[in-house]
Amino acid sequence: MKVVEAATAEAMASWTQRVCVRSPVQLSLASNTTDKTVMSSSFADMRYSNRMIAYTASAIYGAAALDGTVEGFLPGDPKFSIVPVVVVFIILVVLLAVGPRMPRWVLALLGPLGVALISDALATTPGAGDGAVLYALPVLWTTLFFGRRGAVAVIACVGVGHAIALILLPASSSYPGRWVDVMVSVCLVAVVVLALERRNELLLTRLAGEARTDALTGLLNRRGFDERASIELAHARRDGSCLAIASFDIDYFKRINDEWGHETGDQVLVRVGQLLKAECREIDLAARLGGEEFIVLLPGGDSADAYAFTERIRLALAASGPGLPTVRISAGVVASDQPASIERLLQQADSALYEAKRAGRDRTTIGSIDQTVHSFSGHNR
Repeated sequence: MKVVEAATAEAMASWTQRVCVRSPVQLSLASNTTDKTVMSSSFADMRYSNRMIAYTASAIYGAAALDGTVEGFLPGDPKFSIVPVVVVFIILVVLLAVGPRMPRWVLALLGPLGVALISDALATTPGAGDGAVLYALPVLWTTLFFGRRGAVAVIACVGVGHAIALILLPASSSYPGRWVDVMVSVCLVAVVVLALERRNELLLTRLAGEARTDALTGLLNRRGFDERASIELAHARRDGSCLAIASFDIDYFKRINDEWGHETGDQVLVRVGQLLKAECREIDLAARLGGEEFIVLLPGGDSADAYAFTERIRLALAASGPGLPTVRISAGVVASDQPASIERLLQQADSALYEAKRAGRDRTTIGSIDQTVHSFSGHNR
């Protein structure tokens, strides 16, 4: 036993020395960025689609034109200049006709232009009306489609435009409190929109992680493993390095569930997950493929490294904690310095695992791409 442990430690040290360790952050960022891009594609398409920008702007301008038209016919309402309403109608027609084909920077001017029209309408309407509430529309639209910088720019336009409007109004209708009320309101609108966008991004990031993580063990699931493994395969092909895979299956797991209960079975699965996490290097990929099946990808490792890894797992699992039944595990390992595909390695590792099962379980079988296998049990080491 001491000889095996010493050999295992020596193999691990040698393996760690000759592997060029890549940052796990780089790997996780690569898959999470891809995943987040996929999951948030509809939101990104909306935010950066000229068609969506133009049509939402036309809806806002159309609503403002309708509001101005209706107010013009309401009895008792103060008279106001019809020029802003006419300009709004013209912009509406232009947006519906050619808006989606306009450059993004031209569409961005619709926010400040809307602010200018609202300010003009307020300045030419006598009395202290409530038309300043319309400032919220260009602020909301600009913040949604052009982010924080757009929000700052349009809020600055509101500050200047509303100040000019108040200066042009009679003294009885112009006082500082009106300006403060408007600025506080539009700032809150922008903050709420930005906060909701940030929350949306965090939720997407969280969903991206959950979609690739096994809820019980915290390991990768099959989807997460496939994506990360494809990245490692590309690294191995580029660097000419080796890839090793270790496939695990808990022996007689159904018997554990039947005799000890499914809760204990879940605890066993969690225990295996904990051991895999503890023994893996930062660049190794450990995943639960389903049921009692686990897989570990060892970048830079060969068959001896993978065998040493599985033996550490088998020895640690045999000494299960209190309250857990004695657990044995079978494993199959395979390695290649010219990996054709991850799927091919998985098939060969599974073949080696099945050979370990047929040979009596509680052992590790080393396979190879040419199907040659060598079996090592806990009793023959």
